[in-house]
Amino acid sequence: MSINDYLRKKIKESPIYDGVEPSNKLSDESGISYNKIIKLNANENPFGEILNLTEDLSSINIHEYPDPNQKKLRLALSEYTGAKYEEIVASSGSDELIDILIRLFLDPDDKLLDAQPTFGMYEFFAKIQGAKVISVSRKQDFSIDLNSIYKILDDKTKLIFIASPNNPTGDIIKKDDLIDLLNQKIIVVVDETYFEFCGISYSNLINDYENLIIIRSFSKWAGLAGLRIGYAISNTEIIKRIIQIKQPYNINSAAEHVAIKAINNKEKLFEKVDILMEQKDKIYKFLKNKSEVSVYPSSANFVLCDLKDIDADEVYEGLAKKGIFVRKFSNQYLNNALRVSAGTPDQTRKLLQELDKLI
Repeated sequence: MSINDYLRKKIKESPIYDGVEPSNKLSDESGISYNKIIKLNANENPFGEILNLTEDLSSINIHEYPDPNQKKLRLALSEYTGAKYEEIVASSGSDELIDILIRLFLDPDDKLLDAQPTFGMYEFFAKIQGAKVISVSRKQDFSIDLNSIYKILDDKTKLIFIASPNNPTGDIIKKDDLIDLLNQKIIVVVDETYFEFCGISYSNLINDYENLIIIRSFSKWAGLAGLRIGYAISNTEIIKRIIQIKQPYNINSAAEHVAIKAINNKEKLFEKVDILMEQKDKIYKFLKNKSEVSVYPSSANFVLCDLKDIDADEVYEGLAKKGIFVRKFSNQYLNNALRVSAGTPDQTRKLLQELDKLI
């Protein structure tokens, strides 16, 4: 007997998603002490400790199940976003929402449009569901290629995710392009995970377009990646359907408690957001002055660069030897490219010092 004989065919065919390694593993593999690891490969926010949670967390009733209706958190999110309570639902990170929305709208053999290069979880979850993934290349400036999309739309094409700012390219979808997509009568999910870094949101359109869903996260701007907390904003019917199929207790009590605290301390967190954007600008300007590479403007807390004739593997390994870890891309959409997350000012100084030796 082999367990593989019992697995769904789509599961056997699906690749494993390659997530980034935690700092302790990077430390073990590199031989560099944990406190000297500079992790700039996951667009994380290194300032999460400013919420000072140690004593706060001891007040949570961890023996009780969390509220399945997330009332306190949804009320706090309503105040934070301006959307109504009934137009919001929270999730275990935005990844859970991606999974839920794909299960909500796609039958096996339905089609997901994937505007590449973009966040890999859209394709990952669609393939697990048994849906067909139709990849459409973005334009040279990484904007959405509407003409290419319109050529392949059919009655099986139901869903598209548009990250704005897009990961890993950092560009924002134009409002006119978004409205054109919405008028095609497919479900359009705008992933605003990096909204707080750019301040541009399309959540004000949810009442004009019933096929629009906004998803966001606390991982980046609030530094809560380890607690897995995200949320969706949409019309009440879609929110009801998400609640219908989500796990009842999908938000653990600690994540809910800390997310509310983050909202209540948003001014303090936004100060750190400003610092991260300053560091991103420093990295961008440094790379812009290097004629050997092409660097792309970014509205998020990271920068993407094409190393052209320089071997990205060599630069990646050179940084890793110093305990600095960035994200490497080498595929049909991004060849020989690195994405660098913004960190603390001291991390930026060390990064640029090492990059100057390698480029």
